[in-house]
Amino acid sequence: MKLALNAGDPWSAAAVYDIAAGPEKWQLEALMFGSRRNALMLARWEHTPAEVLQGLAASGEFAVRMRLDRNAGTGALALSQLYRGERNAVLIGLIAQHRHTPEEVLEQIAEIDEDMTILKALSTNPAASERVLRTLAARMPGMFDSEIATHPATPPDMLEALYPASNTFVRAAIVSHAHCPVSLLERAAEEQDPTVQRHLAASTRIAPAVLVRLARSPDAAVRRAAAANPALAPALLLELVRDASSAVRRAVATRDDLPLAAIEALAADPDHWVRQWIARQPATPQRLLRRLAQEDNVEVRRAVARNPACPRSLLKLLAADENAWVRSAVAYQPRATANLLQTLAEDGDVDVLSGVASNPKSPQSVLRRLAQSTEADVRRGVILNPCATRRTLQPLLQDPYYLHRLLLTGNAVLKDKDKWLLHDDPDDTVRFSAMRWFAGKQRQDLVTHKAS
Repeated sequence: MKLALNAGDPWSAAAVYDIAAGPEKWQLEALMFGSRRNALMLARWEHTPAEVLQGLAASGEFAVRMRLDRNAGTGALALSQLYRGERNAVLIGLIAQHRHTPEEVLEQIAEIDEDMTILKALSTNPAASERVLRTLAARMPGMFDSEIATHPATPPDMLEALYPASNTFVRAAIVSHAHCPVSLLERAAEEQDPTVQRHLAASTRIAPAVLVRLARSPDAAVRRAAAANPALAPALLLELVRDASSAVRRAVATRDDLPLAAIEALAADPDHWVRQWIARQPATPQRLLRRLAQEDNVEVRRAVARNPACPRSLLKLLAADENAWVRSAVAYQPRATANLLQTLAEDGDVDVLSGVASNPKSPQSVLRRLAQSTEADVRRGVILNPCATRRTLQPLLQDPYYLHRLLLTGNAVLKDKDKWLLHDDPDDTVRFSAMRWFAGKQRQDLVTHKAS
């Protein structure tokens, strides 16, 4: 706290604000909020701690309040305070759609506000409760049917009431809703509209006979939805494997429960996207993977290299592929051996080297060499590697790219004395992150001390 105050740095002040008390807290507030520029900056910044945003909520300036209402990190208490006495429709609209706005504030807006723009924003807020939705439906019948039909809090009885008079798209949304009653699913099964049928075909709660009928629909989009339905019977899957629409066959190929006969057929499909999905399937036999690995299509070969069950012998073959995109897939492979990664570390392609740098199997000697790469993507791969040692990471604390230093402030392998170098970093966000790390340790120490 003394460092932040002595430096006059609002970023560091924001990082340590929540562990301050008494006079030091007031001094930090003066530093952060005394300057209009600093107040606006902190009110807008996506990483500003909730405690600092709460402190800014007392501001009477429109520009500060606007930024707070838009900031995704603003907490419930601050939003409640901002709403109290607010008269500006734009700011109330922002509060109405904020995910952290307290339920009682949302209910009050639903009950008394007349502005349709505000009420529409409220109707799409995931935090809106069932009571809010009922209030809106009662006050403005028919005005928010679409929003209510898709809202996760809408109860079954409201969906049932909406369905009869709704248009095709609203009925389709109701059919897709998690709270849609079975009686409505049965009713929707009698509809001929392809939009409703498509959404119905994706539901795992429809009767098996209905799913069979939809899987044989003349509409390819309906068949595609049925093809992706986890409840589809294996016999129907084998039918759809030979569907005339490539979109349907692609949906089948993405499933993780394919019988061997379906995999065999799809591995020879004329559509390369279908073969690509089969090449990614862990259940695909090695003999098919070897065949797919020899294809002319680069994406299919890359898919084989990404397969979590790809045999190491095949990975060794693909590591020498003429296309760097395929070789990079091998470099990222968890099954790649240390020797293979050492060979790929000699590659000249940045995507391949980035894969080697981020692969936990890569030897530390390789990672230390890649940490000196002129390519930022490669150095970042080393930083993100969960097995990179302290010795490997230490030189990167002085990396020229600020984002890399920022990532290292939260690294668990580095020691506090390593990270302390970043507390006076030239970049604002790095200083904030470093100071936030140490403030967090102080908070934890205080909690532990109180508990003991």
